[in-house]
Amino acid sequence: MKLHKIGLAAATAAFALIAGPAQGAENLLYDWNAVNAATTPVAGYVPAPFVNDTNATSAGILAQLAAQQAATPGRVAIKVTPNQTLSPASIAALFNNPNFTINYAFYDIETGGPAVTTPLAQQQAQAIHAQPGGAGTRVGNYRLFPGNGDNSGVGAGPSLAEYTSGGPTGVNMANPDLYPGSPFYKDPAGVGGTSTSPNIRSSLFTLPVKRLTYTTSNIPSGHQIIPYVNRFNNFGNNELDSDANAGNGYAFNQNAADPTKGQLLSRGDFKALVAHYRLRGADGIHLLDGGVVGYSQAQFEQDGKDGWQIPQVSSIFAAADAKIASLDTVIKTGGTTKDFETAGVVFSGVYSLTQNKLALLLSNLTEAPTSVEFPARIAGKIVAGSHQVGEGEHRLLEFTGVGTQWVLSANTPLFTSAADTNRNGIGVPEPVALGSLSLVAMGALFRRSRRA
Repeated sequence: MKLHKIGLAAATAAFALIAGPAQGAENLLYDWNAVNAATTPVAGYVPAPFVNDTNATSAGILAQLAAQQAATPGRVAIKVTPNQTLSPASIAALFNNPNFTINYAFYDIETGGPAVTTPLAQQQAQAIHAQPGGAGTRVGNYRLFPGNGDNSGVGAGPSLAEYTSGGPTGVNMANPDLYPGSPFYKDPAGVGGTSTSPNIRSSLFTLPVKRLTYTTSNIPSGHQIIPYVNRFNNFGNNELDSDANAGNGYAFNQNAADPTKGQLLSRGDFKALVAHYRLRGADGIHLLDGGVVGYSQAQFEQDGKDGWQIPQVSSIFAAADAKIASLDTVIKTGGTTKDFETAGVVFSGVYSLTQNKLALLLSNLTEAPTSVEFPARIAGKIVAGSHQVGEGEHRLLEFTGVGTQWVLSANTPLFTSAADTNRNGIGVPEPVALGSLSLVAMGALFRRSRRA
């Protein structure tokens, strides 16, 4: 898919348009904690077992994968046990089996840092793709994505060169880390960070959207994007540790008198994030852990599904000519064009000319209402007028094409229930990270991220 590249100069550029079929038309829902039917509470998520050299040829794993082939053909997946690789014998047994085809292999190789993990992931992908049954498998690794131009972090992330270093038989699925609160992202100035965002929650919201956008902008043709996503994860981030004591764990505690004014992303904010990811090129999502005390796996899965499957958005993606509306990371608010991060406001969209429809999702994570203008053409038509979005609000704007303009036909606030707008709570790291990675290993990764 041919895509526009995005950089800092985009702040003064017109909104970019997409050529070619839209990514986001897929409907791939995975959950790191969903390993079988019993641990997958919400319908639509595809369970995927953890495999390693001990169990790869076990009767139970082989039977589960065969059953998954019958239940969800084209979406059969495995998760390789964190910080492990598969031997040639295990790869041959799994990826040359007549009873199933593994379509997705999700790796989580982190120990040793990118200088070690990227080559390991590429070697695993090459070995899988060398198998007759693995030639078409999507293989990716945590935080391995083509991030050229990405300025959402405190330092350089993985580059397009790193992502493609395995050559044509290397990884072919980008798995960017979309973890609000992670030290791989800038924090707002109010807590000692370098982000230009107006408040904490807007930083948590806008920066992962930007990272996904850069991934889409750089992704090679034919590759897929399935980000690892959380509602919150502040592991290793002292700036979002409420008591500033990492020794007793990381916790971001919010208890504003008005719950809508808290700085933790709400359930509705997470739903909107997932929708923006789809509208900016993700082919699916891979949940990690909700990252909020009392937030159940079932709630997390349902929120991810609700955000991915907004009916009006899904209906446009169903069109054969559906296209992403823009990959720009700037927006005109209050008459001034700003970067998403600085504005604290994000828009994303999809259109179909055969349906004559455009849908734009507009999210304002600041603490004041604002007006938004869309001054450029989308699919050759102007989005006319100024559009209002309230404090902490998400709105779905639907348009119909009339001549040279997109004319507003519906303006719907989304995710407005008390549960969806409550930004209080305690944000914590994902238990998976705490259980699978040492502090020393994570520290090495963070040091690389924090270098200029």
